Amino acid sequence: MDNIENDFVGKKPKSPKNKKTIIAVIVFIIGIATLVTGVVFLVLKLVQSPAIADGEYLISAKNWVLEGDSSCSTEEAETTDCTPGVIWDFTEIGKGTLTTNNHINDYDFIWALEDGKLKIETKWLYDLENEYEYTLNQSDGILTLTSGDETIVFKAVLETE
Repeated sequence: MDNIENDFVGKKPKSPKNKKTIIAVIVFIIGIATLVTGVVFLVLKLVQSPAIADGEYLISAKNWVLEGDSSCSTEEAETTDCTPGVIWDFTEIGKGTLTTNNHINDYDFIWALEDGKLKIETKWLYDLENEYEYTLNQSDGILTLTSGDETIVFKAVLETE
């Protein structure tokens, strides 16, 4: 029994104050680690090169084809090489051509991207002015235009295709 008493003599039991200090230090270390991680991601985001601008991406495609449009019937499409009827070609910033009948008639247009909208002025039989809200999915090459209840989807035809 004397040995047991001697083991406890002179030793203080751990106080709750030491536990609180340890917990506070652990929380502080986790906070610092989180802060450093956030700063690293912020710096990476700021120094990475920006994705190609929407206007430049529109031009980089050979042309834009109306999705689901073809000048051939479904049976013909399986046996022959069918070309789409509606094709938009953004030739340079602010200029382009379009066709609705597989290049029998081509029409010039001017275009601009402003505040999430694609504005197009077409030199048709008479001048047409259209404004669409647009979304451009550069990874899939899909341009979606909406105007009211109408949604139009174009697929990019790249030079390699």
